Amino acid sequence: MNKQLKKGFTLIELLMVIAIIGILAGILIPTVGSVRKQANIAASKSQISNYITAMSLFKGEYGYIPTFGATGGTTKQTFTLDTPARCEIFIETLSGRAVSNGAPVQVGGNRRSIAFHSFSESEFLEDDENQIADRFGNTNINIVIDVSGTGQLTELPRSDGSTTDVRAEATAYVVEDTAENFPGYELY
Repeated sequence: MNKQLKKGFTLIELLMVIAIIGILAGILIPTVGSVRKQANIAASKSQISNYITAMSLFKGEYGYIPTFGATGGTTKQTFTLDTPARCEIFIETLSGRAVSNGAPVQVGGNRRSIAFHSFSESEFLEDDENQIADRFGNTNINIVIDVSGTGQLTELPRSDGSTTDVRAEATAYVVEDTAENFPGYELY
């Protein structure tokens, strides 16, 4: 008699393969999420760094860094991009264009309406084209400006709760929002 042998996997073998795949997925999924978060932080830092560069270009043209109506002391002032009205001043000053109709504008001291930065769609909230946000959707972007002219910014907050001093005419940091799960980070 010629018996045919059936080839296939036993139930135990299938369960082992499923368990191994589950273990690998449990290891990889948090790693991928962490990598994605770090990539978004890097992209956000690049976006905000471009704002600081645009402000330096503004200073090269006009001889001073725009303060955008910032508040603070006599050595440093902080401007927060947390509302569309504040963002409008910022955008118009650095882009040289009015937010509402795209016409040239002379706000914030940009008398020649020079475009120091060209804003892209990825720099705004999806549902509000006038509100600047980082890649996470966090609008609590703080720009710190040295108004004393020393090139030294002191006691800047760090994401770990400490403070630091930085040699710069302008820098920025983003405040963590634990309710929305937005990370905090700084350029310095």
